[in-house]
Amino acid sequence: MVSLAVVTSHPWSLEAEAVELELGHRFVIAREAWEVAHNVFVTVRFGHTTGLGEVSPAGRWDESVGSVISQLESVDLGRLAGPFDLAGVKELLPPGAARSALDIALHDLAAKRAGVSVAELLGLGGRELPPTSVTLSIEAPEVMQERAKAYADHPVLKMKVGFDGDVDAVAVIREVFGGKLRIDANEGWSGEQAIERLAALARFDIELCEQPIPAGDHDALRDVTKASSIPIFADEDVTTSDDVARLAGVVDGVNLKLRKAGGIGATVAAVHTARALGLEVMLGCDLVSGVSGTAEASLASLVDHADIDGPLLLAHDPYPGVTYEKGTMTLPPGPGLGIATEH
Repeated sequence: MVSLAVVTSHPWSLEAEAVELELGHRFVIAREAWEVAHNVFVTVRFGHTTGLGEVSPAGRWDESVGSVISQLESVDLGRLAGPFDLAGVKELLPPGAARSALDIALHDLAAKRAGVSVAELLGLGGRELPPTSVTLSIEAPEVMQERAKAYADHPVLKMKVGFDGDVDAVAVIREVFGGKLRIDANEGWSGEQAIERLAALARFDIELCEQPIPAGDHDALRDVTKASSIPIFADEDVTTSDDVARLAGVVDGVNLKLRKAGGIGATVAAVHTARALGLEVMLGCDLVSGVSGTAEASLASLVDHADIDGPLLLAHDPYPGVTYEKGTMTLPPGPGLGIATEH
């Protein structure tokens, strides 16, 4: 464990701590696997008010626990106009993991000082949340089928694909799960493979497919989208509002994440950009605790599809917040994120 404390300017202080979170099961996608999640928790204090944030840095975006802590160590919170200067975080850090953790903490702090929940601070209090999917990572087909059986009463499952035999694996899942099924290839197919696999998968009533091919080739991605009867959503191809704008006419929708965009504020902006361009929106997550999970759920009412199951994938959640009942998410009572700041 690595921790630090930085006092930037009275009455501000910031602490960051690296924590390993054990997973309930090994989590495998097309390009990598995890036994534990390596996350950074951020505590921001203004006077006697504390805000808590979290991020799970992603090597796919050249992020690590060390790089996030290094960025946070250099932050001067004294540059903010005060505890409600949430837009000011954009001037402190670039989009990405470090800003996301700090932004979540600042929203938690501001909402606490206002005496409201983060959802209420965003003007979203009381709105209905979409059901969240629960993710099946890549395993032997019989293992995936057994796990799918355990979620038979859930409305939505997300299944990782992008491996040899993935079409047959989907068929096995469909034998035991009749709800909505979405798939995520995590860049695991070539353009030609994607068109072939998606055509073969169409008979299984797939709700949507995330990132079928490697990011960076919008022409190829557009070709896949045109050829597929299954809606195509970008994930690794999209981080901020600027990326959303470039994907108009390329895909059917985008999967946004706080970690990619740089926090709550940037994600809300990206949602509005997607809406203006006629794109559907999914709100995704990483292997995170209830801190990030609750922050994500706080703005989930803005999107069409939710994939906010990070806390469900942990062996133990050190910061429980949002609760789950057969895919239905319920936010904790405020103020802030509604999470205790001590283990």
